[in-house]
Amino acid sequence: MNVWAISDLHLSFGRPERRDRFAERWRNHADRIERGWRSVVRPDDLVLLPGDLSMARNHRELQPDLQWLGALPGTKVLAPGNHDRWWNTTDAVRRLLRRSMIAVGGDAAEVQGLIVCGTRGAPVPADDPAEADRIAAERELALLDRALEQAAGLREADGLRRPIYVLWHYPPFDSGGRPGPCVERLERAGVAACVYGHLHIQAQWALSVQGVVRGVRYHCVAADAVGFQPLRIGTVRDPAPPPSRVSRRDVAP
Repeated sequence: MNVWAISDLHLSFGRPERRDRFAERWRNHADRIERGWRSVVRPDDLVLLPGDLSMARNHRELQPDLQWLGALPGTKVLAPGNHDRWWNTTDAVRRLLRRSMIAVGGDAAEVQGLIVCGTRGAPVPADDPAEADRIAAERELALLDRALEQAAGLREADGLRRPIYVLWHYPPFDSGGRPGPCVERLERAGVAACVYGHLHIQAQWALSVQGVVRGVRYHCVAADAVGFQPLRIGTVRDPAPPPSRVSRRDVAP
C-alpha cells in the first residue's frame, strides 16, 4: 500500500469559483487533480488530505465535492483547513462522508496499518500575537495533544510500533525555519510524518521546511506545490493490516 498526500483542493462544484483568477496554473485544476490522482493512486492506497478541501459554505454546497472525491480511488483521510467553513463538528462531518472517507479532527484513526491523526492547526505564532490568534492557537494545540494521545493509545493497544501520520494544515515552521509549538509535540510523540499545505506562492514553497527534521518527515502538499497530483510519502508493507477504526474518546468538535 502506498501513502499519498495532497491538500488545498479548493473544490467548488456546488458553488462555482474560478481559481485561475489567482494564478493561471489553477485553470481547470479539478480536472488536472483527477487525472493525476487516477494515474498514480490504486484502490488499496491511502490518501491524506490536510485541509482546504472545499470552498462550500455549508453541507448542501459540499455534496458535489464529496461525490467527486468519493469516486476517486483510495481511502481518503480528511482534516479541516482555514477555508473549510462547512466543517462544523467532526461527528457531523463523518455522517456526510462516503464509504472511502475518514475524518480526523482532534482525534486519531487506525487506517490500513497506519495511525492517522490531525486537526486544522494554526500558523507559527508571532512574537506578540493578537489575543484572538493566541486563543485560536492554544485551542488547536490542545486538539493536537488529544489527537496524539489517542494515537499513542491506538499504537499501544495492538502492541505494534505502527507509524503515526499527522495532518496539520498550516506550515509547522515559519518562513525563517523557526519551529512552531506543534513541532516539539510531534517529536515527543514519535510521529513518522507530518503533511501540511496552505502555501500558494512559489517563494513560500522554496522556504518551507521539508524532509526529516529530528526524526519527523515534513511534506508541503498544497495542490499547486505538488503539480496537482498526490505526492507519495510512504509505503506500508503489511500483508494483513487491521481494520480501520477511529478512537471515539473525547471526539473533538
